[in-house]
Order: sequence, then structure tokens, then C-alpha cells
Amino acid sequence: MEENKEINQELNKETNQEIKKVILGDMEIAENSEDAMKKDDEEYERKQKIIKRLHFFMMFLLSGVIAGTGSFLYGHSAEEIICNTVMVMLGTGMVIFALLFSEVNDLYFYANQGKYGKFVLFYVASLAVSLVFPLLPVSCWPFLVVFIILGLFSNSITGLTAGSVCLMLPIMLGSAGSSREFMLYFFSGLVGILVFSRLDEDFKVGLPVLISLVCLTICLSVNIILFEQERLSISQFTFVAINLMVNFILLLITLKIFNGSVIHQYRDRYMDLNDPEFPLLVQLKEFDKAEYYRAIHTAYLGDRIAKRLGINDVVVKSCGYYHRIGILRGENTWENVKEICEEYRIPEDTRKVLREYLNKAGKVVAKETTVLMFADCIVTTILGEFQKNPKAELDYKKIIDNVFNQKLETGALAKSDISIAQIREMRKIFKAEQLYYDFLR
Repeated sequence: MEENKEINQELNKETNQEIKKVILGDMEIAENSEDAMKKDDEEYERKQKIIKRLHFFMMFLLSGVIAGTGSFLYGHSAEEIICNTVMVMLGTGMVIFALLFSEVNDLYFYANQGKYGKFVLFYVASLAVSLVFPLLPVSCWPFLVVFIILGLFSNSITGLTAGSVCLMLPIMLGSAGSSREFMLYFFSGLVGILVFSRLDEDFKVGLPVLISLVCLTICLSVNIILFEQERLSISQFTFVAINLMVNFILLLITLKIFNGSVIHQYRDRYMDLNDPEFPLLVQLKEFDKAEYYRAIHTAYLGDRIAKRLGINDVVVKSCGYYHRIGILRGENTWENVKEICEEYRIPEDTRKVLREYLNKAGKVVAKETTVLMFADCIVTTILGEFQKNPKAELDYKKIIDNVFNQKLETGALAKSDISIAQIREMRKIFKAEQLYYDFLR
């Protein structure tokens, strides 16, 4: 009995030392690449500022050109041309302010923050297309889709502001427009933005589409048909029907584009990346089988934990596969990982987690990075023990407790977004995977 206790104590000491090596090793790698990452950050931020300013300048300039050109083509006086141009440019300035305000306060929908290209394109295109609307009956203006598009690629406040500016232009240019028509499309556009403000990966759009079109129908009926001087007839509903049909078709096209470019932007790419036979993983296997199996086990456990915690499991799984991929080019530093990510078109979400994992001596923020950190540390520790003694009978629960305790003691989770409840749940899930750890022998 005495001998067994001494053996167990010795084994626990070795295990704790192995855990410390893993943690300290990660910290050493992180410290080596921290300076390079800071330079990379500064360069990236500088480029983003230039791109952002260019987008805003072009949006502001083109809005004035469109308003002035449209006013001139519709035969407005010099005073009206100046007035319309100034009003639209002033409105565009409010849109830019809304974009910046949303960025500062983190109010964007669907990870749109910092991605202004599509929004600027749709905003300028909407202004340009709205020049044609004064030639059409007011009941045919498809502004519901305009408001929804601008809201989807920004947020509620920005979409509503931008949609109002686009609506204001044809009202000022045409003789048929009035405050009633403005409120008709403003209100229906507001409803459209609100009901489409929260779409998830299931992309259930049936009810939002129905609510938007019903609201538009009611608004058109009470603001246009009700004020017709003639007696009610079927012909009076023709333009309303055309408007609904046009909005419905454009809405379906818009949602398809949005689904492919935003909601499921990287779905097909992740399916390729998370295949164990992906060329990059095959290359890792040929280079170092031990690292390959470490990646496979880390990805499996990370995926299991992320699904149970409601975290982005697709990103965690891909990070599990590629968190050590830098060794293909020498050290596992962010510079090497970044080059490989660019070469193999690894999505930005995965890059952010990998970058954070290799930075700041193990200090993490994102929940996905936290799950990756624990999965890798536990797998590496157990693999290390089995390399010493393939027949060793390890106390997996104790190893897991030691990993969690040491990570908490080193302050690695001090800035993490993960909650205490999720940490407890994560610890339980790792312990429940005891049968799987035997596969690591």
C-alpha cells in the first residue's frame, strides 16, 4: 500500500509538471510573437481607417452628385437643386454618424461591424435607383426592400436613417409625393427592419416576410386607395398588387444574397476545412503524426464542448485542427499561422481565435479561444503521460482538475467572456469523456 501511494504521488507530480510545461510552453510561444502581433495590429488598424474614410468620402460625395444630377434632370430651379443636394448630403452625413455611433457602441447586426463596402454599395445604388421612382405611381415604389436591405447590412438605426434619405429624394423630386406617402413607406420600412433584425442560422424568414407585406398592404390601402377620388374598383388595387409582387420578388432575391454572403458565408468552406482529409491536415500528418493526432483529438473535444455550451462549434473545431499548423513552417508563431491561413483561405472567425490563442501569454477573451485552450492543454497533457508510459493508469478527473486549477491560478481566464457556470459545465463535460481518453494511448 505504501509503495502504491508513493508511486501515485510520483505520478501526480510528473503529471503536474507536464501540465506546467504545456502552459509555460504556450506562454513562451505567445511572448515570442506578441511584439510581431502588435505591429500587425497597428498596420491592420491603419489600413482599416484608410478604407473606412475612403468609403465614407465616396458615399458622401456620390450622394450629392446623385441628388444634384437628379434635380437637374427633372428640371428643378437652381435653388431647388442646391436645396435637394444639401439635404441629401446632410442626410448622408447623418448615416455616416449612425455608422460610427453603432461601431463605438457595438450595435451592428450579423457581424457587420467594420464591413462598410456592401452597405455603401447598396446605399448609393438605392439613391441612384430612387431617381426613377418619380416617373412611377407612388403606390409602386418598392421602398420596403430598400429599408430592409440597408438594415440587414448595418443595424436598425442606420438602416432607418439611410432608408429615410433614399425615400426623401424622390419625394423632393416628384410632384406626386407628399408627407402622407413619406410616412407610408417610412412606417412600412420601419416594420421591415424590426422584423428582420434577428435572423439566426436556421434562417426562418417566412413570418418576417409575411408581416412586412401585410403591413405594406395596410399602409398602401389607408394612405393611397382611401384617398382616391374615384369610386372603389379592382383597377385601383392593381398598382398595390404590383408593388407587393415586386417587393416580394426583390425581398427573396435580397434574402438569398444575404444568406449566402453573411449568414452562411463560410458554410461550404468550413465543411472542407473540418474534413480530416483536407490537404492541409494531410500535410500535417505527413510532417508529424504526433501533431496530427493531437490536432484531431483537440478538435473532437473542442467540438463536443462547444456544442454543449452553445458556442460556435464549427469555429472551435477548425481551430482545434489548425492551432498547431505553424510548425509546418518552423515555429508555431502567429506569423507562420497567418501565412498558412491566407494561403488556404481560412475564414476570419477562425483566424481571430487562432491569433488570440497565440497572443498575450495565454490570456484569452473569446469563449471559443477558452474552449480551445482547455481542450489542447488536456489532450497534450494526457498524450505526454502516455508517451512516457503507454500502460499507465491515469486519473483523468484529477488531470482535468489540475489543468483547470492551474489555468485559473495563472489568470489565463481573467479577461475571458466565458461565465463561471460555463467553466463548471465545461469541467463536467471533460470529465464525462473518460472513455475517449483511452484512445489517446
